[in-house]
Amino acid sequence: MKDLGDSEAMETIGSKGLVKKSEFIRILIDALSSLGFADIAARLENESKTPLHSSIAKQFLELVKHGKWDKSIDALQGFELRDEKAVRFLLLEQKFFEFLKTDNVAGALRTLRDEMEPLAVNKKRIHELASEVISASVEDAESVRLVERLQSLFPPAVIVPERMLEYFLENHIDLERKYCFHHNVVDSDLSLFSKHQCGKRKIPSETVQILEGHSDEVWFLKFSHDGKYLASSSKDHSAIIWEMNAEGKFLMKHKLEGHESPVVAVLWSPDDGQVITCGENEVIKRWDVGSGDFVQSYEKDGVGSVSCGWFYDGSGIVGAMDDRRIYLWNLDGTEIQQEQEQEKRAQMVSDVAMTSDGKWVISVGREQREISFFNRETGRVEKVIQEKDMITSFSLSRDNKHLLIDLITQKIHAWSIEGEPFRYLKLEGHKRSRFIIRSCFGGYGETFVASGSEDSQVYIWRSGGEPCRVLSGHSGAVNCVSWNPTDIHMLASASDDRTIRIWGLDDKEAACDD
Repeated sequence: MKDLGDSEAMETIGSKGLVKKSEFIRILIDALSSLGFADIAARLENESKTPLHSSIAKQFLELVKHGKWDKSIDALQGFELRDEKAVRFLLLEQKFFEFLKTDNVAGALRTLRDEMEPLAVNKKRIHELASEVISASVEDAESVRLVERLQSLFPPAVIVPERMLEYFLENHIDLERKYCFHHNVVDSDLSLFSKHQCGKRKIPSETVQILEGHSDEVWFLKFSHDGKYLASSSKDHSAIIWEMNAEGKFLMKHKLEGHESPVVAVLWSPDDGQVITCGENEVIKRWDVGSGDFVQSYEKDGVGSVSCGWFYDGSGIVGAMDDRRIYLWNLDGTEIQQEQEQEKRAQMVSDVAMTSDGKWVISVGREQREISFFNRETGRVEKVIQEKDMITSFSLSRDNKHLLIDLITQKIHAWSIEGEPFRYLKLEGHKRSRFIIRSCFGGYGETFVASGSEDSQVYIWRSGGEPCRVLSGHSGAVNCVSWNPTDIHMLASASDDRTIRIWGLDDKEAACDD
């Protein structure tokens, strides 16, 4: 790089005088080049008299670009490097790979033995490379971002990190997103041209539709994975499939009738082509979403269902039954034997789910204070979450990394279940004394929690403490909520008042800041 005088090298821009003008120009030159505007970048270099790289750095990078490894190593003499051996090792590694790619095993071994090993830089890597010669496994040298790796070994001003302007701008937006307390917009809504702050206006708060179709209390509801359908179940012994039309409104598609008891849950298959319904202390039924036809029942003689779920790949059904056991069936109704799962439990199972990778079956006892994680690969319960108070229900996040636990004490606990489980959030404010009230994750990145409540309201939290939204409209207890997985501004709630409410943004509120 050209030799700048002290005053020119320290010339700064910006109101705080923290940005060196020469560094800013070099970053702009790199940004223009990366965007394909090489001519404009060259013109900026000439007019500013600030080259992107010094002549020796430019020569070195050209040698690297064209794979002239011996000459690039010789060119290192022009730099004052803190660890020249590490740079030489990295360049020789590329030379080694090129020999292997051309089936020149002798050249690769010679490079490894005579040039790399004497540097005594990374013995472990030497052994790894030697094993690649034996196994004839060739790493794609072109896939290795060599210049990025070299940057960490050169003084910061010698090789300008590629796409630094993109990095700075993206980091700026990411920080604004992280520090937006009520953040709930898609990434495409973020802009460099305005300071970002969502406020509460981006949280669903307005009833945009009321669905009426059940003749008794609505106990459960769930959006399909693609967000285009909503399934609900009721004390009236039925389930309903609702379909979103072109205007974004839900219309009844099918009413699923055939149970002899209230339907406690209705759950979507992984491909959204089918649903299962769980009758209270009755049977589990499978239905086709397209036609609304009943397909198959899953039951045990003299045993009723309490909760149900799908296999991770849609190939089977898991059911928690009132004999305190968990059963698994293939889709054709044949039972799958799982030794640990067939053991009797001390208390009734109230909720059951299988993780999306098929590894874990998660269950909770209605009178118990713990949730168990049964590993299907090892046939053992390997993780347990213990609560001081009785657990009434739980729900998994879509990525299976978090678990919401509803407690009899009107509290909701959020647990991280990736690795060793730990509780990271306590939520309260909603009301629960008699009924099972179900909560859910939702919103941007599933960073919000919503819950029903016996006081006829819907509660929404973004973190611990007070709810950030309390939604009024129902005239009976709100038993269950579901957040649309593809529309972060849509929430549904099911109530004892026999209705389902679809919540969206308040247009008046969204037009102005809080």
